[in-house]
Amino acid sequence: MTAFRRFPVVLFIIATVKFQGSHAFFSIFSAPSTATQQSTLLKVEPRLPIGRVKSLDRRKVDSRPDSMFYEQPKFVTHTDQQFIERLRKVYEQQLPDNATILDICSSHVSHLPTTLHYKRVDIHGMNVDELKSNPWRSITKGKAFIRDFNENPTLVGLCDQRQEYDAVLCALGIQYIQEPEALFADVARILKPNGKCIITFSNRFFYEKALTGWIERGMLERTGLIKSYFQAAGGYDLDSIQVVGDGTSVWKQLMSAGGIGSDPFVSVIATKKAADISTRI
Repeated sequence: MTAFRRFPVVLFIIATVKFQGSHAFFSIFSAPSTATQQSTLLKVEPRLPIGRVKSLDRRKVDSRPDSMFYEQPKFVTHTDQQFIERLRKVYEQQLPDNATILDICSSHVSHLPTTLHYKRVDIHGMNVDELKSNPWRSITKGKAFIRDFNENPTLVGLCDQRQEYDAVLCALGIQYIQEPEALFADVARILKPNGKCIITFSNRFFYEKALTGWIERGMLERTGLIKSYFQAAGGYDLDSIQVVGDGTSVWKQLMSAGGIGSDPFVSVIATKKAADISTRI
């Protein structure tokens, strides 16, 4: 496989999955709970988005199923240590103590700070070997899920309980999701009122698996795009969205492209509304 590149691009995590119908998911390492089995019998419905970004080219250079690309585990951290430390700092500032966390597009690491306690850390990814190696899942006896969100951009069948999580995290993975509005909408279903959805990205990703519309945009435009995802998803307090990091700076991007300085860092943090009037939540 071609090594990841610094183009305004390159990188990302996770890999593999065998498909089970159109849902393409497994819950691994833990048996389904009684509550989950009951909710499945009651036919849980995804929370639907209220709109869709029309100006986004969702095609990929590599149009093969993502399961093929992620078949082998990567076991890489994707960005430099300074980026990781900044990510941990954001989590330290944004997450409550003793939180229940879902880390989507995850791998063998979740970059959570050790200064906080966690009730449970559940993880989602595309490679069994990577997810088995994630220490936060094992320490907190969390669940691990596999699903190709480009086959099924919802959490139904994985996380069926409403308002279960204090926060949903996604680091260095959003550029690969072709229907992020649908995914963000269903994230709002499983978040507690005032829960956080934290999306973090850089200029490193696997070029061939990222959306063309992501590749075409710079860091500032990508930040605006993620805000648009939250707006189209519905259920989030748009007035309180925070942007953390200096990754949108042109100078920062030029230095990174030239191999000088750390990787550009941006976190977009949205808060679920205290009361969501959606009928599908």
